Parts: sequence; structure tokens; C-alpha cells
Amino acid sequence: MMKRLFRPTLLALGAALLLAKPTLAATPTAVSAVPELARIDTLAMHDVPAARAALDDLAHSEAGRAHPGIVRFGEGLVAFESGDTAAAQRVAQALAAQPADAARGLVLRARIASRQAHQAEAAQLAQQSLDAQGEACKIGDEAHALAEGCDALAAEQALAVLAFDRLNRGAAADASALAQRALLLAEAAGHHFDQISLAGTLAWAAQAQEHGADVRRWLADAASRAGDDPLLMSQAKAYEGTLAAFGGDKPTQLRAISESLLLARRAEAPALIARDLSNLGDYYMHAGETAKAVNATREALPIMERFGDVARERTAHHNLSVMLIQQRHFDAARHEIAFVEALRKGQPDTTQRIRELRELDEAWAAAGQPREAIAAFHAERKLTDEANARNREAQIGELRLKYDIARKQRDLELLRRDQSLKDQQLGNRQLAQRVGIAAAVLLGLATVLGVLMVRRVRAAQAELQANQALLRAASERDPLTDLANRRHFLAVMERMDAARFDGALLMVDIDHFKHINDGHGHAAGDVVICEIARRLKSAVRGGDVVVRWGGEEFLIFAPGANASQLATLAERVLDCIGMDPVHIESGPIKVTASVGFAHFPLPTQAEPGTEPGLHWEQAVNWVDMALFTAKAHGRNRAVGITRVQAKDAEELTRLESDFETARNAGQVELMEVVGP
Repeated sequence: MMKRLFRPTLLALGAALLLAKPTLAATPTAVSAVPELARIDTLAMHDVPAARAALDDLAHSEAGRAHPGIVRFGEGLVAFESGDTAAAQRVAQALAAQPADAARGLVLRARIASRQAHQAEAAQLAQQSLDAQGEACKIGDEAHALAEGCDALAAEQALAVLAFDRLNRGAAADASALAQRALLLAEAAGHHFDQISLAGTLAWAAQAQEHGADVRRWLADAASRAGDDPLLMSQAKAYEGTLAAFGGDKPTQLRAISESLLLARRAEAPALIARDLSNLGDYYMHAGETAKAVNATREALPIMERFGDVARERTAHHNLSVMLIQQRHFDAARHEIAFVEALRKGQPDTTQRIRELRELDEAWAAAGQPREAIAAFHAERKLTDEANARNREAQIGELRLKYDIARKQRDLELLRRDQSLKDQQLGNRQLAQRVGIAAAVLLGLATVLGVLMVRRVRAAQAELQANQALLRAASERDPLTDLANRRHFLAVMERMDAARFDGALLMVDIDHFKHINDGHGHAAGDVVICEIARRLKSAVRGGDVVVRWGGEEFLIFAPGANASQLATLAERVLDCIGMDPVHIESGPIKVTASVGFAHFPLPTQAEPGTEPGLHWEQAVNWVDMALFTAKAHGRNRAVGITRVQAKDAEELTRLESDFETARNAGQVELMEVVGP
């Protein structure tokens, strides 16, 4: 799984900015000390004695004597960067209690919370830090000039913490806008390391928005700012490696991570060394070089633990759990998984958790452990469904807003025309008092205009109704493949007998789709999904419904198919997907799928016509379990449920709750169709 290569202190930009009145000391000597404080912050990453000596010099300077809060802030920064979290927390609490130093104390607390993976708390503290400075650090459009009361270092680090929160929640556009403001503050503060981190953040946000040119521009900007300083160059290379991994460029990923590690060792920066070792372990894990992956990860973990870097520590322990599964050390793997669960407790990290569960699912399945694989698979799919539902609701909300604005504009135009007509009618009546014939003519004209207006109103209403119909249709279509989505399937199910589902279902899952994304990039993955969708539509019959169920999963509802036709349909689906390669930009690739299928009501021991009925959601769950059996038995095959030894609905539910045991005991009979 891809790791965050950002320092928890800087990696996150924020939302609301600078609204309260300034409380920091507003003297030129305070502002002049900020660049030296930024240098001390960077120095503490790799040379703590030198950082403490520089801080002592600052304490005896004019600015340090006039503003002891700045020196105290420096003490907290040195403690934080050297891994003494407890000391940093004490300094932060003391600063936050002083009105003049509140912003500094709050941002230091935010950085500590971010490193400990308490992202919601970190974002809240960062926002409070910005509010404490008020308008002091607000940057104009044409200049970097800051008010005398601005502590640019505290402000840019608060924005960086907030940015990480935005990126974690998928708000890349907001993160990008805020990162650019933070970059200006980092330049004003003279913090070169943070400038590189923020340029890397902007590249990450551009990658999330698929703005390839901006990714390259910001990576080049980070590299140019690094110069020949090993510490700064390591940070720039770390971002290059992360973004190469995201884009599926494995050679660039390995080269950049290796160079970053070499530079971090040269700079003697332990936190950066641990980061790069962890990323190197992640690379080797996905490359199948498990021994190298374990060695790199185990070397990184003690450093992370010393620094209290819970976010990266969690990722490292997750990777260890996957590696241990690959080595068939199952008890040790379960111990690591439990430890990861303890680390992530209470964290709103849906995107990261989905990636973790997907990797666990694949590892357990490859190791022949179906029970654990099924549990991980269902947990991942539940989270994916929730994320997809949130995304769909957001898209529908945007469409509603768009059509509401259009409707209001039409209503306003109609009101304007109606007022114009009334003005004309008033003029006509005044003229009618003078000229009767002219009044009659004008009255006729008004009548004609009224008829035209009525027609236009009716046309506008018809257009509005058409737009509403389009909105409903759009909300029931998958935007990538133009297939029906879950919303459409739910609408179809609402018109059926909910308690007794009748018809055939096939659940289709593209095999090893994550490898396609990792090896060829997400754009190639989208091409594969669209091509498989097209092939599925051509493989089914006219009355069948093909639904994009989520990610690389598809559901086929065949209401008219009987049990004897279902195996043929499953074979046709396997052939249409696997017979011919899919052509992507880099060339043709072999794609196969796994299928689970069944006809409902399920054939049971009950008398024909009296089989226990299932709700449609239970029916989907049954074919889902058949699909997982197909995956566990080698993929590129379809597994269908032919008979279930159950007399009533209660017994069916019991078998469903432990499908694997029921299958091994012969209570669930299956058939298998092998793909091409």
C-alpha cells in the first residue's frame, strides 16, 4: 500500500483561514527571528546538538530576549524533530496557555497529533492556530508582504496540517489552493524544507486531480528548490517516488526511493531514513521480494517507534502482516493485524483502510485461507460501497444544484417577460383612451403575446420535466461505463416482491485488477473497466440488466433465465472477457474474470413451488459467496450454486452465515465452469 511520504508536521493544508484578531506579538524584531527559527527546525532533523546551539544563540539575541515565546517555540520544534514527543507536548501546552504565543503552541500540538495519526484533532488544532493569528498572515494577490504580527512559520505549518486533512478526505482542489498560500508563507519564513514539502504536496494534489502537467511542474519545482543539499534533495526524491508508485511507474519508484534513502543516510536524518526504508519495504512487498521487504520494514520500525510516528508505524505493521501471510506465518500475521487495528482505532481513514483490506483479501486468498479472505473482502466492499454512495450523493447534489439554477433562471426570464407584457398592456390601455381602433389592434396584439407566453411557459415546464427526467436517469447510470448503477438496480428491485426474489444473478469480478492499476496506471484501469462493460453488454440478452456494482465488480440480473440456461450464460461471460486481450496504451493485456451465479428461489429440499424465498439482498450475498469460491479456486472460472440442503428460510440463513463450512459439509452443492 502506498505510504504518506510527507512529514506529519507539514503534510496537510487547510480550509478556513485567518478570521480572528491578531494576538501574536507585532514587532519587527519578532518577525525577523522567524527565518532563524526555520533554520533551527530543519537543523534539528539531522543535527540536534547544532540545533540546540543555534537556539541558544537566538535566545541571547535581541529578538530572543524581547520575545521569549519565540525561543520557547524553538525548544518545542527541536524536541519534536528529535523525537522527544513528551517534551514537545509540554512546551506546546505552555505556549498555548499564553495569549501572545497561543498560535505557536496550537500548531505544535497539531503537528504532534498529526504524527500520532489523530488527524481530526490535528486539523482542529491547526485551524485554532490560524484563528489566533487573525488577519496578520493574510497574503495579498500581488505581494508577499505580511503584517508585523504574523508568525509565517506557525501559519504555514498550520496550513500544512490542514492540507493533509483535505487530501485525506479527497478534497484535492481545496488542498491545492491552500498549499499555494502555505508555500508563500514558507517562502516568507525562509523555511526551505517546508517549501519542498509543500511543492510535493501540490504535486500530490495535482495527481489526485489527474493533472499530469502540474504534477511534473511541481516535482521539478521541488527539485530546483533542493539544490545540492542532501536533506532537501531526499525530501524531493521521496515525493517523486510516491507519485511514481501512484502512477504505476515501478522503475522510477525504485530509483527515486533508493536515491532518497541514500541522501537521507548522507544527511544523517533518522526520520527520513525510516520513511524511505518503509517505502522501500512497500515496493519489495508488491514486487514479491518478501525477504527484502521484511528486512527493510523491520529496520524502519524502531526509528518510527522512537519518534512516535504512529501513521507510518501503522503502515509498516500492515505491510508486515501481508508479508507474514505470504510466508504462511498466519498466527504472527493475525497478531500484526490486531496491532494495526489498535493503532487505527477511531480514525476516519476510509481510503487507506480500503487499500489495507484489499491487500489482506488478496494475500489470504493467495495463501489458501478462504475464511479470512472472505471477511476482508466483505469489509473492504462495505467500505467501498459507503465511499461510492457518498460520491454518488455528491454528484447528484451537483446535478440538482445545476438544474435548480437553470430552473430559477428560466423562472426569472419568464417573470421579466410577464412584466414586460404587463407594461405593454398598461400602455395599450392608455392609448385606448385616445384611439379606439388602435386600442383594439393593441388588444389583439396583447392576446397574441399572451398566447405566445403561455406556450413558452408550457415549453419551459416541459423542458424542466425533461431535465428532471435526465437527472433521474443520470443518477442511475455509472459515469465511467454508462452501465446501470446500484441506484438503478434498487429501483428495479423496488418494483418486485422484496421478500421473494425471483430470477438469476451473476456477480462478475475482474481478476487481479489491482495489479493492472499498479502495473499500468489508473488510466489503463479505467480503459479495462470500460471494455469489460462493453463486452458484458454484448454477452447478455436484451432483457438482462448489467450493473456496475462497484470498482471492478459487475452484477448481471437475468429475470427470464432459467437454471439450465445459467451455466451457458456464465460461460459466455467468461469467454467474452478472457478470449481476447484488452488493448491499452502500452499494448494488449490478458484480462480474465471470476463469476458467482445462482438461480432464485434456490433449489432446496422443499417441494417444488414451495422453496423458501429470499430477499434480493440475501440473493446478492449468495452469489457473492459463490464468486469468492471461484476466486479461491484459482480465478478465471465461474462457480454456480446448484442445490442447497435446507427445508426453510431459517435453515437457509444459517447456511448463509457460514457458507464455507456448509460447502465443505456438502450442504451447498456447486458447479464450476472454467474460463478460456
